[in-house]
Amino acid sequence: MAAASVPRAIFLGGPGVHWTEQPPPPELAPWVAVVWRLRCDRDATMRIIPDGCTDIIGDDVVGSLSTAIMATLEPGEDTRGVRLRPGAFTALFGVPASELVDLRVPLADVVRPRPLRELARDAQRPDPLAEAALHAPDIRALARDTGYSPRQLHRRVLAATGHNPKRLSRIGRMQALLAAGRGESWARTAARFGFHDEAHMINDVRRLADSTPEAMLSAATR
Repeated sequence: MAAASVPRAIFLGGPGVHWTEQPPPPELAPWVAVVWRLRCDRDATMRIIPDGCTDIIGDDVVGSLSTAIMATLEPGEDTRGVRLRPGAFTALFGVPASELVDLRVPLADVVRPRPLRELARDAQRPDPLAEAALHAPDIRALARDTGYSPRQLHRRVLAATGHNPKRLSRIGRMQALLAAGRGESWARTAARFGFHDEAHMINDVRRLADSTPEAMLSAATR
């Protein structure tokens, strides 16, 4: 399989909400996608959409999302977190990600907290099928090319990420679509990313994000 890339995660905060990302230390790069910081200058509501990843925010673990949530932000808010690669939480802590989907809970309620550097010394790398499924345009082709049966692929990806392969692929496609933007037209963009047509694109993204690509990108620039 190809070397892991940084999983896409589209920021939808808008003016007055400041998002920065930094790469992790090299020794954590196989497990950590980015180290991030979110600061807010005003009252704001931010849509947080699925990205296939698990985050550690302060003393909490935030499981991978299956649908969007709305976060209420206040002036002066300053939050720092670590976005783990798909499958990394399971590799580091030994807990199936399927147990944490759509949850934010104290890390100490799930595992005995330990520094990530310490965990990484003995941890296995994340299951490569997790990130492969996130970026796969065709799950059947992924199963065929990797030599796994659909059932084996489903079991491994679900344990690593909390999502079945099809949903994880849809999440990755949505993130890529938003990163690309409208282009010449949404119809052309829909075709580029493998949707049947523009209506299929809008409906599929709405099921994941409770909004449309046009509305999300417009809100982020207001």
